[in-house]
Amino acid sequence: MSVYTRLDNSELASLLAAYDLRLDTAEAARHGIENSTWLIDARDGLDRPRPVVLTVFERFDADTLTPYLDLLTALSEGGLPVPAPLADRAGTVLRRVADKPAVLVPRLPGAHCFQPEAEHCRQVGALLADLHRQPAEPARALPDERERLGVCRLGDGDRRHAEQVLAHWRDIEPGDTLIHADLFRDNALFDRQGRLTGVLDFYNACLERPEYDLAVALNDWAVAAEGRPVPRREAALLAGYRDAGSDWDTAVLNLAMAVAALRFWLSRLIGPVSGDAQGQGSKDPAEFARIFGYRFDALGEL
Repeated sequence: MSVYTRLDNSELASLLAAYDLRLDTAEAARHGIENSTWLIDARDGLDRPRPVVLTVFERFDADTLTPYLDLLTALSEGGLPVPAPLADRAGTVLRRVADKPAVLVPRLPGAHCFQPEAEHCRQVGALLADLHRQPAEPARALPDERERLGVCRLGDGDRRHAEQVLAHWRDIEPGDTLIHADLFRDNALFDRQGRLTGVLDFYNACLERPEYDLAVALNDWAVAAEGRPVPRREAALLAGYRDAGSDWDTAVLNLAMAVAALRFWLSRLIGPVSGDAQGQGSKDPAEFARIFGYRFDALGEL
């Protein structure tokens, strides 16, 4: 993820000491746009390697973060490949770094896959099926995803299309399924054999219909560079979901794909959290404008 808060090695070493860890090396992670994140190679008291990740939150305060951290712990305990937050020697999970809330988590093995094949998509679908079977209770304190949807930043023509889509979406009863709501390629890890090893960044998680989570994933994992859907990858992701024992309503999914494209188009129009970023910074909103266009056209007459 992009880095907005700058930390030197002495500051990182001091933080790690509270966890009885010693710093070897650290580098900023440069995918994503919202938080400041470091990939850290550390060692424990027995000199064993202990890779960890530090995230400093640029937008969330401590009260907002607490239910997300509780969710991460619950999902990890439920057997999902999710990095639960680490506690320091005083038992503290949420710390302050540069006067901002920060969390240290284990660094899961694997790397991001930015050129997915059908098999990667199948595994993402299966993972979503597993996630959607998790208890909803840990997510009850999280924000409603639908509250993030608004069209005031769009021009007149785009706004009319967006308002049509949202009017139909609001007519659909919200779900009570725990969803990730942000499972992009930079939030999943795969090992060298192509096996899914980790899912990251649950800070958009909420309760909603499962079709919305599928839509978010399909709009990233199963589209070409110009935003056009790739049927083979789309079919693989849905097959993975169904083979893992879950199902969906096709009409709701088709609408959800337009809604999800709109959601991330709008979020990218907001821009980065700071103009002083080291790394990727804001992503191009035009990418999801194109995807929204394809998804809207596929709906036909609304």
